[in-house]
Order: sequence, then C-alpha cells, then structure tokens
Amino acid sequence: MKKILFIGAILLVGGLISVRAQDSGCESLVWSDEFDTDGAPSTAKWNYDTGGGGWGNNELQTYTNNRTNSWVENGHLHIKATKASGSWTSARLVTRDKGDWLYGRIEVKAKLPSGKGTWPAIWMLPTDWEYGGWPASGEIDIMEHVGYDPGVVHGTIHTEAYNHGIGTQKGGSITVDDANSVFHVYAIEWTAEDMKWYVDDQLYFTFNNENKTYKEWPFDKRFHLLLNIAIGGDWGGAQGIDPNLTEAVMEVDYVRVYNDKMAQPVVQGPTINAAGDEPTYSINAVQGAQYKWHFPEGVTVISGEGTNAASVRWNDSPGDIQVEVFTSCDTVVSDIFHANYLVKPDAEQLEISILNEDQELLWGATPGSDNTVGLSEENGNLAVAFQISKPSQNPSVYYDFDGLFDLSEINQLAFDLKVDPANPPSNMRIDLVDVDGSVKLSDLFKIDSFELDGSFHAYSHLFTASADGSFRIDRVAQIRVYFNYGIFGKSGSGAFQLKNMRLQVPVNTAIEELVSDTEFKVFPVPASGFVTITSTSRIHEIRLYSLQGNMILSKSDVSDKSYQLYLGELTPGVYLLKINGQHTRRILLQ
Repeated sequence: MKKILFIGAILLVGGLISVRAQDSGCESLVWSDEFDTDGAPSTAKWNYDTGGGGWGNNELQTYTNNRTNSWVENGHLHIKATKASGSWTSARLVTRDKGDWLYGRIEVKAKLPSGKGTWPAIWMLPTDWEYGGWPASGEIDIMEHVGYDPGVVHGTIHTEAYNHGIGTQKGGSITVDDANSVFHVYAIEWTAEDMKWYVDDQLYFTFNNENKTYKEWPFDKRFHLLLNIAIGGDWGGAQGIDPNLTEAVMEVDYVRVYNDKMAQPVVQGPTINAAGDEPTYSINAVQGAQYKWHFPEGVTVISGEGTNAASVRWNDSPGDIQVEVFTSCDTVVSDIFHANYLVKPDAEQLEISILNEDQELLWGATPGSDNTVGLSEENGNLAVAFQISKPSQNPSVYYDFDGLFDLSEINQLAFDLKVDPANPPSNMRIDLVDVDGSVKLSDLFKIDSFELDGSFHAYSHLFTASADGSFRIDRVAQIRVYFNYGIFGKSGSGAFQLKNMRLQVPVNTAIEELVSDTEFKVFPVPASGFVTITSTSRIHEIRLYSLQGNMILSKSDVSDKSYQLYLGELTPGVYLLKINGQHTRRILLQ
C-alpha cells in the first residue's frame, strides 16, 4: 500500500491462459472467513488499524472501527469510506496475530469500489519486522486499484532492494473491466522459490527469489493480511478526487488461505558439463509422486529414471532440463534448467569460422538503435560495413561459441585485419567474454591506429584469467569486436575485414625480421632493460608499437647512427620497432 504510481505490464483477463491447476482437494485450507454472520467482523480473526495522519502516503481518511465503516451483511464484508462535514473516514482490517502465514495461497474474492480518488487494497505486511522497518522487512500487495484508472488492477512487492523510492519497484498489472461491478478472486501463491499473482486463476506476474539476501527476498518470515480503502494520497489522489464523491464501498465475499500446495520443483545440479561427465540432477522429493525427466537429445540416463534424482552421461552440446512431477492431485512442471557444455580443445589451434555448414553467418552484430552494421562473407573473410551515428552505443560484432570453451592452453587470439583506407574504424577493441559476461578490464586488447595500405595485417593478443576470478579464461562464451565505440569513438561510415581468426598456443618468437633489408641492428635480444640500435645511416625517428598496433613511444630527436632505448618499464612480451618509418623488427622483452 505504501507506494507511488506504479507503471507495469497490463494484460487482458480474457486473453490469458490459466497456468494454475484448479482446486482438486489437495490444498489444505488453514484459515478462512466466509462472512456468514451479520454484524461486526469476527474479533477472533480481525483487528483494526485506526487513526489518521496520512499513513505515509498523504492519505485523507481516518480509519475507525465503527460499524459505519465496516460490517458484515448478507454473506459479505463491507468496507466503506464515507465523507461527512468535509472529512473522510474508512476502515482498515488486519489479521495480525490472528492470521499470520509463511507461504501458501492467499485469495480474496472481492468487488472493488469506484470513484476518482479511491484507493482500495488487499495486501500483506510482516508480522514481526525482523529485518527492520519498511521496506526492509517487505510488503506484498495482492491487489491495488486507483479510481482514476478504473478496471486496472496492480500486484507488487516492496523490499529494500526493490521499491519505488529508489526506482526499482517490481510488479505487474492486469485489466479487469468489470472489477467495480463483479466479484473476482485476487490471489497470490507464495513459496520459498517465488511469488505468483492471479486474478480468477489467471497468472499475470511472478516475482522470483534470487537467493541473495533479505534485501531482495525478505519473504521467508510470516506476514498478515490487510483490507482497506484509502482516499487520495500520493497514488490514489494523483489525479485529484471527485468533488461529488461522498462514499465508496468494497465488498468481500470471502478470504481463504491454503497451504501445502505442491510447489513448482526447482532442478538442482551442475550448470556446466563436459562430454562424458556423469552429473546428477535432482529436485526435492514429494511423497507419493512420480517423476518424468526431460534431458537434451544424446544425454543418456544411467540411473534414477522415474525418481526425484537422475544421473546421466552428458553428450557434446549444451541443453535444457525439465522434470514433471505427478501426484494423484496435481501435475507440476519445473522451470527450465540450462546446462552449458564445456569444451577443452585438444589441438594447438582453434579456427573461428565465418560460416556454418549451411553457409550461414556465425557472426552477429549489436549496432545500437542509432547505428547500422552490415555483415557478409567475402572470399572466406568476415566483411563488416558500418554507419555509426552514436559511438556511445558501443557498436560491435560477435561470435558465440557452441558451449563454453576452456582456453587456458590456447589463449592467444590472432587474426588478420584489413581496413578501408579511406574510411577506417576510429578505434577497435577485441574481447573474450566469459560465462558471466565478464572481460579482463585490466588488460584490454585495443587497436587505436591502423595500416592504411589496403592489405591484411596480423594482430594478436595473449589473454589470461584475472587474479581475482572476475574473468575466467576457462569458461569463455563469446568473442566480441567493438569498433568506433565509447567516448573515443567517432561517427561516420567505413568498413573492415577479418580473416584467419584463431585461438592458439602462444607463439614465443624471440626476433623475426619483417623486411629483407638489414638497415639496422638491435641488441641484446631478448632484452630486459636497455637495447642498442645501430644503423648504417643516420637514425631520424624511432617508434615502438605493441603487436596490436598501439604506439607506445616515439623518438624524433635522434640524429646519429646509434641510439640506446630503455624498455625496462614495459610488460614482458613481443613489440614492433620501426626505424625512420620504413624498417621494422620484432623484439622480445623478457
């Protein structure tokens, strides 16, 4: 009830398919009020919250326990908000310490009031507030309705992590056109795994337990029920109050609370398998139940078929797992459990293909809504054409591995790159992305300058796992190539091509002449500090590049045939040394 305007998904009752099994006698009714005795509501089942002061939402009414605001008549509870002498009174009935529950199905059959400015609610609050004040201990709104939006019913939760105060509130909405004239059943089904909202057994919102902390899920403590009509307030009065409105009535046919309903099973087991692994998948046992497991094609059940725990021999691909649970009263199907597949290549090189066997592209693009990226295959190469208006949207192309790949041994990514000399990318970054979507931010593979001769040039980078485990080289899911991206990216069009992309055992070349000319010499090689460069002619300029093409340093004040260059502050690896912009050697720094 404590909230501002909630905007959620709106669904039509008539267009929904029921996903809840109808009552079959298997649920246990643990608490109810059928309101079959005229007069005051039962004091054995109901308390009252009384008083005014706005109730945290700037509401106008004062709650009372007077019969003019709440009574039972003809099998219905009546809650009435009424205006007299310019002031509003209403009623707020609560089951605190007379009906408190942890899990179960709570359902209320009610007809809602009408009128601009009304704000009826069927909701729940924690009985013991064990995690602290609102919203830390949680709130469950089974049904809320505001009079200026007739026929739209809302179901929401509030927690420390998810509430309107920080813009993270979770909830859903459903259209019930005749909510003000016809009785409907408003219900939640609450388990340790999730909470589901229904109108007349039509599911319209699910909130899952993320299994983190009480900040996300404080719903492992007992709660009690509240029924009330508020007038005005931050939400109910957001569009004003009808000046001609003098009363509003909510009628409740019954309140029923069920428990011991079979909960949706949750599959447990390994999330990653390799070929030949023999994992076991299980759910909590249900007395008298039968089980039917569904595993991916090629996975063989080796024991436990028909029980709540099945052991299998895994195949060579990822796949989904589900289980059906049958009792004499009910049939429940688990959510899909996705098991990934781990590949550990046994070769020294893994080729990254452009096309699959059906000659379809294996690469995809994420251009961003204001950019355009075209992908095609040209002579066995991946050709990328782009038109970038907003580099901030981080345009990229990507390759998804079939499963997860352990690249601990073949962790050098290499490829040949050719750019359009007239319209090259402004920058480029190549990531390996792990199973959690993480990259190694401390050692990014960036290219900020490009060879503009219209030819392919070789690039490579050695990827390693992060020390803190934030990036896993043994669980790689994707290769992603950004271009013209971020704050250093530029708008414009262009093109580039990639070929011969591969993951390989790192190549450890100490020194390699890249041109036949022996114009200069570098020693010692491998180097660990200073290197000496000598030339048969005067040295005018020295430039040092990483293998990715990033210029690390430039010396343009050299005017002799010999120069001593200090490399001791660089990370060990292979670098390119260019003299006078023409002659190039590859050197190894230990």
